[in-house]
Formats: sequence, structure tokens, C-alpha cells
Amino acid sequence: MADSTDSGSTAGPTQSLALPLAGSLAFHATIGLSFTLVLLQAQALGGARAVGLVVGVPMFMMVGSSAFWGAMADRWRNRKRVVLLAIVLSSLLALPMPLAGTWGLIGLRVLQSFFRGGVVHLHTLFVELDAGARGAQLGRLQMTAGFGWGLGGLLGGLLVPASVYGSASPALHAAFLVNCALGIFAAAALLRLRERSPDVSPAEQLVLPGRDPGGGVPLPATGMLWRLAPLWVATVLLFVGYYFFLAFAPAFFTTLTGSTSRMGLVMLASGLVHGLMARWFGRLADRHPREKLLRLVSLAFVACMATYALNPHPLLVIAAFLPPIWMAFDVSATALVADRVPYRLRGRGVGVLNSCMFLGAGAGALGRAAPQPAVHASLRARDAAGAGRRAGYRLRDALDCDAA
Repeated sequence: MADSTDSGSTAGPTQSLALPLAGSLAFHATIGLSFTLVLLQAQALGGARAVGLVVGVPMFMMVGSSAFWGAMADRWRNRKRVVLLAIVLSSLLALPMPLAGTWGLIGLRVLQSFFRGGVVHLHTLFVELDAGARGAQLGRLQMTAGFGWGLGGLLGGLLVPASVYGSASPALHAAFLVNCALGIFAAAALLRLRERSPDVSPAEQLVLPGRDPGGGVPLPATGMLWRLAPLWVATVLLFVGYYFFLAFAPAFFTTLTGSTSRMGLVMLASGLVHGLMARWFGRLADRHPREKLLRLVSLAFVACMATYALNPHPLLVIAAFLPPIWMAFDVSATALVADRVPYRLRGRGVGVLNSCMFLGAGAGALGRAAPQPAVHASLRARDAAGAGRRAGYRLRDALDCDAA
């Protein structure tokens, strides 16, 4: 796909990404590990309502923090500084979590989420490494995200037995300490990632701030981002339905398989599928129009959510959990935003995209936190699947109009 905006990167010598990718792997392992530890601890402390709150409320913090750190990244013109600061501070906040009660755990996760909103701009760094291969670079990053998330979920299942959740046990302390150490290593490894500086021609330097390079029509920053409003709305609706189930995945699979170690294997399998498909999907995103891929990914969201809603058989639910549809959407949508938003606004554009993901995810998780009589549970799940279906239609129509 042709890039309609300034590339945001120079054609300097190719840098080695081995160590930065190892750092990304370590950081995403902290996400998978803390996802397992925090949700099972909340389940032991306060049941389903606590799980919904400990997932949903921090997501709403990330709605604002992703956009906030995106604005800071654009203002400082230094995405890496934002990412490193966010990783270090969010990792340190994991240390007191074993000592917290239900509300303390929620509060710590909210504060941690404020800083984790800055880590989403690791995507902004990678999408600017090569304007002609944005999908491939995001695929490499998402490969480490999948392997790291799966490894973290497995570690959570192996390090802490189900019987010790609900108390500040030594095993739980050790697991959160491992989580923090992985985050510090990730920040150290990402120091080797060289950020590309903007490549802006002298002619464009004379363009008034906010002018759209494609059409020459003066637009404020909010106006340029508003052109992608259908994508923002569709993203929220898709993730409402998706996270309606995902928030309870660790507890669901622990009950289904009978132990946290087997639950960890399910999480590992999900991460392996994610990691193995990420580079292939990234290259696919460079060969085909982003709009077409987003339509197909939206249909995959709806298919998975319909499976969760119908709950036909435990093995079919596991099969619906394995496809990396979050990764596929993230790669396609981030590359689309980078194509259509100029460098000076790209941090904010990626931030708004992630804010919409977290808004939908938070709403879905809080929807599960509300009291649900058994007679209405399946109806609520079908409502979530319906939200995803409507989002797919809205995204399809919006992209068709935009392409026209």
C-alpha cells in the first residue's frame, strides 16, 4: 500500500533488532504473567465481581493514558523515552501487589495502567522503522508479543499453585518479583533500539501546521484524526464483545482443565499461535490493502464471539480462544493509521487507536462484573456478539466509503 504521508523515518543503516526484540519478549511476558496472577488473585479475594473490576477499571485508565502519552511522544519527538519510562515505572508497581486487598489491587492496577498506556508506543517506534514494510515490522513485534504473553501465562500457572491465591504467600511474592525483574530487563534491552528521526522535505516544512499533505486542505490535529472516526467506533464495539469473555479466561480455563498449570498450557498455546502467525500476517498486511484485511479480521472477531456466546463444547471454546485476532487487528489497524496520519500526529493516532481498544475492553470486562443471573447470562453474551457484528458492518461500510 502506498504511503500517503511523510514516512517518519530516515533511510539510515539497518540496525540490529535482536536485543530490542528480546526486550519486547520480556515485557510481554510480564503482561501474560501479571494477567494470570492478578486475575486469579482477584478471583480468590472477591470472586467474579472483583475480577471484572480489576480488569475493567484499569482499562478505562489506559483509554486516557494511551492518548496522553501519544501526545507527549509527539511533543517530545522521542517515542523511546516514553516507552522506557513507562516500562520501568509500571514494572516497579508490581512489587506491592501481593500485599494488597481487593481495592488495593484495583488501585495499583489503575496506577500501573497509567504508565502502561505509554508502552503502546513501542508500536509507533516499530511502525516507523521502515515505511515500506510497516506490516512486516509490526509482525516481528507481535511475534515477540505472542511468545512473551504465552510464556508469561505459563509461568503464572507454574510458579503459583491455585491453593495459595487469596493470601500474600511467598510463592506469590516471588512471582511478582520475577515480573518486575523481567520488566527491568526489557527496558535495558530496548535502550539499544534506535529511533528514526522524521524525514521532512523542505517544501513540507513550509506547510502550515495541521495542513493535510494529501489534499492541501488546512485541518487542525483533531480534524485529521476525526477522519478516522469510523475506525475508532468500530474498534470500541469489537473489543466490548471480545473482552466480555477474555476477562474471565484464566478462571474459566483453570476450572475447565482442573489446575493452574494446565491453564498455563492453554495460555502458552494461545501465545505460540500468536507468535508463529505474527510475521506471516505482517507480510500479508504489506501485500494486501489494509481495508480488506480489517474486514476479514472483523469477521473473525464475530465468529469467535459467537462461539463464546453459544458455548457449544469446552474444546470448541478453547479453539476459538487460540486464533490471534487481537494481533491481526492491531497490525492491520496500526499500519492503516500510520499510512493515513503524518509523522507529527502519528503518536496521537496510535494512542487514540489503543485508547479505543482499551475503552471497549474495559466496557466488556465491567459488563461481566455486573451481577448476572444465570437465566440472563447467555443473553448478555449474545448481546456482546451482536456488538461485534454491528462493529464489523460499520467498519466495512466506513472503509468502503473512504476507499471510494
